[in-house]
Amino acid sequence: MEQLKDTLFYDGSFNGFLSLLYEVEARNLTIEGIQKKQGQQELLFIDTSFIPTELKKARSVWNSLRSKNYGALKLLYFAFLSEEQNIEWKLFQFYQQLIGNVCLEKNGMCVSDHAHIEQLANSVEKEKWAIERKLFIDHSGDSLSITTIEPMYNILPLISKFFRTRYKEQEWVIYDSNRSFGLHHRNGTMAFTTRPLDQLKPIFSEKDPGSPTLDRSKKMDTLEQQSMGKRSQKARLIQAVA
Repeated sequence: MEQLKDTLFYDGSFNGFLSLLYEVEARNLTIEGIQKKQGQQELLFIDTSFIPTELKKARSVWNSLRSKNYGALKLLYFAFLSEEQNIEWKLFQFYQQLIGNVCLEKNGMCVSDHAHIEQLANSVEKEKWAIERKLFIDHSGDSLSITTIEPMYNILPLISKFFRTRYKEQEWVIYDSNRSFGLHHRNGTMAFTTRPLDQLKPIFSEKDPGSPTLDRSKKMDTLEQQSMGKRSQKARLIQAVA
């Protein structure tokens, strides 16, 4: 029997969103909205309407979409990173139309809805290209290089592969000042750091040859980040979209 839930909540991550898509389909839910969880206190009031992130479920949705329509999957991911208000609901409708074979005119979506999703995705991709083309990491000294950017969109997950390849021998941090987190590379290992910018140099400058100076509070454990160390896998994960 179909279950009705007015609004579902998730943690705000892309893997969390994919997990939500999985649960809606698996449990045959009918929903009227999607919102980000704003903190632990709010979780007390949303009860079972909160969908936790589960990488296995997120990977299942990712691989299913990729096999059906890679172009639509790329639009979904890039548009999500635009962080536009209520983008989750628009992308949820996108997904429902795609898996239901409704209005399959352009990437599985009606033309009127598709145009806005495509515009958002293109804007995100253009900023990704611009950052990759213009950003230079200075390694004139021996210390850790920290480069700050202020992108309009959440493009750090998209540029990680490019800069890891380009500056693979150096240690560096690219820090998104607008979102207060950074991408840290050292010895071929990538990690997100949520340390405040003014604390990065003291933390990362104390280098212990026996252990990497990664911010262990937020290791890269999402699908797109796992793919960095698993190139031999046949199924490329989210990072491969970039």
